[in-house]
Amino acid sequence: MPKRSTAIRIFLTGFLIFCAHFSSNVVRETYLALALAEDRSVRVDQYLGLHPDLFEIEGRGAYINSNPGASILGAVPLAVASPILGLLYRARPGLVAPKPAATYDDPRPNRDLFMNRARERGLDIHLGLAAAVTQVGLMAPTSALAMVLMYFLACARFGREREATWLALLYGFGTPIFFRTAFLNQNLLVAHLVLVGFALLAWPGTRDDADERRRELGVGLCAGMGLLLDYSAAPIAVAFGTWIMARRLSTGGIGRALSAGVRYTLGAAGPVALLFGYQAWAFGAPWFPAQRYMDPTEFSVLGWNGMTLPTAELLFRNLFSLNYGLFAFCPLLIAAFAAPFVDRDEGGPTGSELALIFGATGALWLFNSANQFSHLQFNTGVRYMVPIVPLLFFATIPVLRRVPRIVAWALLFPTLVISAAIAMTRENVVTALTRVFLLGPELPWVTVLRKMASGYAPGLADGVSPLMIFFGLGVIVWLIWRGGDPTTRLGSAVHDQ
Repeated sequence: MPKRSTAIRIFLTGFLIFCAHFSSNVVRETYLALALAEDRSVRVDQYLGLHPDLFEIEGRGAYINSNPGASILGAVPLAVASPILGLLYRARPGLVAPKPAATYDDPRPNRDLFMNRARERGLDIHLGLAAAVTQVGLMAPTSALAMVLMYFLACARFGREREATWLALLYGFGTPIFFRTAFLNQNLLVAHLVLVGFALLAWPGTRDDADERRRELGVGLCAGMGLLLDYSAAPIAVAFGTWIMARRLSTGGIGRALSAGVRYTLGAAGPVALLFGYQAWAFGAPWFPAQRYMDPTEFSVLGWNGMTLPTAELLFRNLFSLNYGLFAFCPLLIAAFAAPFVDRDEGGPTGSELALIFGATGALWLFNSANQFSHLQFNTGVRYMVPIVPLLFFATIPVLRRVPRIVAWALLFPTLVISAAIAMTRENVVTALTRVFLLGPELPWVTVLRKMASGYAPGLADGVSPLMIFFGLGVIVWLIWRGGDPTTRLGSAVHDQ
């Protein structure tokens, strides 16, 4: 198949499957996205009390405890959808009217509390639709595009299109990319930027010095945008900057290395200036993160706003906890550490690229193990280590290509099963596997509808099987891949007319 048609198929497959696994999580970033799209404001006063990461500064208003990048991006599809939602609410005003208390069928009391506070204010339907719009309009397409980029990068590096296709599908559905795409979140968006930055520098071929300089600016832009999304991008940004300067130092001396560092910094300057501008606008000073202004919490009082030296507990849990450990959620990525010991002559990561991959991984691991807020991941699943997934995945490719097939499947099978189970259930590894194998496949939004049945549709209280949805989705995906170039067929149809 031509590369263009394969790329289209990969995108459509990823987009449809990601949308089908949408989760109605209303996260702190959703509130700022709504404020930006609807009120052209960074204040979230009307949502105060709906989320523990919304806080008020006396005399300045309410804000989210997060960097604004994900909300800025999420505001775009919300702004596009706003007129449509407005028409819907005018036609059905009961959707945004206050509602009596109902029961959320879940042992976690905060979920019932959130639903009823939203119902009391008439915000429940609006927040749910906002979560859907940001997922379908931002998270699903960007993750599908990341799969396409992995496909083109694998084609360029390994020269085998069929293999690159399978690698792209594995990247999308066999890693935490699948799990995190379900709702608006900054950690996955940082991962996409890491992949773009790596692809800019790792793409094979001869480049002149001007092209190299443009790429260094582009990688700097990715690093700056990562910081606008979340401060956890800082260790990865340092790793990329160090790698860029080291590459120039080895080929052109100290002067070229310093020039490369300046270009990288200039590329990052715009998004970082926007971050500082937001912090000055919201908090009155540009230099400090939102955590500095919140009321003290269990972890914010530790160290400097929750940052301490790395702890042994978090060093272990960030990798192996069944609640949020990276390798518990994706065993395949452990194979990346065998990459230095296999033959990499056919396009695999070079020695310097492996230095970047493992350096960035180590830096992020130490950073997250010093961040005491990492303990809160038990509620969210793997999260803080997600930005490193693209680099580790690329390092696993030569390992999968070299090990015996039985060893490869010993890594792939449990990884794919775990990935599917956690994407369906949004639970820890053990709970997800138990539910799927004992109760059957799920879809997160269908499960939520069942749990909220008492307040919206009592007929759903006994549950609704998603099997017909899976069947329909399977038919559509089969039609996408059954053959022929969809763009060629469309062009022929237009020409015949």
